[in-house]
Amino acid sequence: MNKLEEPAEAGQDSSPPTRRVVAVVELLASRPDSRLALADICRDLGISRSTGHAILHTLCVCGWTIRDPHNGRYSLGPAMARIWRQATPLRVLREPLQQCAVAIGMPMCTSEVREGSIVVVDAAAVGPAQPPVPAGVRLPFIAPFGREFVAWAPRADRTAWVGAAGPVNDVFRARINKVLTEIRDRGYGIERLSDPLLRVYTALQALDDGMQRDPISARLAAALADLTIVDFLPGEFAEADSCALATISAPIFDTAGRVVMSVSAQPYRPLSAREVRDVGARVVEFARAAETVS
Repeated sequence: MNKLEEPAEAGQDSSPPTRRVVAVVELLASRPDSRLALADICRDLGISRSTGHAILHTLCVCGWTIRDPHNGRYSLGPAMARIWRQATPLRVLREPLQQCAVAIGMPMCTSEVREGSIVVVDAAAVGPAQPPVPAGVRLPFIAPFGREFVAWAPRADRTAWVGAAGPVNDVFRARINKVLTEIRDRGYGIERLSDPLLRVYTALQALDDGMQRDPISARLAAALADLTIVDFLPGEFAEADSCALATISAPIFDTAGRVVMSVSAQPYRPLSAREVRDVGARVVEFARAAETVS
């Protein structure tokens, strides 16, 4: 029996099949400039040809490895590169995110769009309390959620984003395009803190099963569009000394000019117009600095 196929002893790794998969990936990663034949991989790792073939077949299906159709040799696939690109910004941005949260005196978070959902991928608290929107929270990528992701998108993408919410009132439809234009001019989006927002947020978290959005989530998003005033247009903040706000969010672009992440401050309290401008400027500053690692 080969070394990697020996049964685990008490106290050791209890999943030899998992160890073999990890060993194959690590072997390919250790030789990024080479493509290895199945025989070479099996010999170096001390596994049978049938085991090696089964592992590599599954890794190829998942995109973790690729097989050259001409010579049958294997190398790491595009999915591994994608995973690394996704993980790198989180590691690099974690400490600056915490520092910025302390500097502005409110929690912050970063988010991505994944498979039709906005996912909070990291969050920084100020003090012992958990941020109002912690890491792991998912919201449907449907109007009015995720405005900072679509404000710079092509018209067709903005139309699809609004359409995904289903029937919404005419007031919202007339307002949302103006809001997206204002976000592009201002550089960040503002989420008002309201009772409907908190109720919809709570309901969406209760419904979230980690799968793709469902019709109920879409209708909840549409309910928020129907029941609240979304964001702010020029002059609206001047009508009040302060307004209760949930988040202030700016887009993080990649080198091609696409929005790949967002960064949000989470005041969850009233802010004056001056405070909003100050926090907005800090959030935009963070987003611009983050573009070098996104």
